[in-house]
Amino acid sequence: MTSARTVRTSLGALALLASTSAVRAQQPVAPLAAWLGPVAATPHAWRAEHHAAAVRTAQVPAIRGFAAPSRMPLPALRAADGWKLGGVAVAALLVAHADRRGDAWARRPGVRDNDALQALARVGDLTGAAGSIGIGPAAWLLGRARGDSGMAVLGLRTTEAVSASGVMIFAIKAITGRTRPYASADASPTRWDLFGGRRSDSTRSFASGHSAMAAAAAVTLAAEWRRQGRSGWSTAGPPLVYALASIAAGSRIVDRKHWLSDVVTGSGVGILNALLVRRWHDANPGSRLDRALLPR
Repeated sequence: MTSARTVRTSLGALALLASTSAVRAQQPVAPLAAWLGPVAATPHAWRAEHHAAAVRTAQVPAIRGFAAPSRMPLPALRAADGWKLGGVAVAALLVAHADRRGDAWARRPGVRDNDALQALARVGDLTGAAGSIGIGPAAWLLGRARGDSGMAVLGLRTTEAVSASGVMIFAIKAITGRTRPYASADASPTRWDLFGGRRSDSTRSFASGHSAMAAAAAVTLAAEWRRQGRSGWSTAGPPLVYALASIAAGSRIVDRKHWLSDVVTGSGVGILNALLVRRWHDANPGSRLDRALLPR
């Protein structure tokens, strides 16, 4: 089976998993319910839904330090989402042809013995795992302790996006069972074992969890800083978190934990989940999750 064909098969499993998760989601608790929506709704029904959502949004009091959501929330699912998913799939298929070359580069003595690259890889490993998982809860706790609702919102949204991405990637890994580069005796990116990811970490290459969680955290943090207009962070923060997310993704190649197509797919999953979490909350202000976890 060719590299492109195997990646295409796994991306199909990703789409199936996303749709299954959406059906099981419980509004208004789970942001993944954003996958559901009146895709084929008539223009009249679409306008009626948005009018009702705008009325609900207008009734929500402003939170100190947090800009209120838009009065015209985005639809739950848009045609643009299909283009985003398609873009991720196309990008993964394109870089799949370079999977072997990417791993061959990582095996070069000049890369393995490069202290600067190895130091960056360690930073990326920390950023993609502990950093991405911890930044959301830390910001939420700090916001609650200081009575800063904006900080608490930022932390909660980041936690949601990172958690949703982590759960989705974990399921994809278990299903696809792709062999990691370091565990592939012949350095072949075409070793797949259906449901093999449940048995061993060496067959959990597709897709990259570090890349997904780092991308989800970066996109959410950047969006919330800009939305809230936080001094300094709205300008300097986004480039910083995007750079850290890129380092996290690159570290997976340097460490031979993932193929290039794993990293691209993981990053796409993280970005998409961040956008869906934000859109879901825009369309569902004052949800039970917010009422339970955000200061009043």
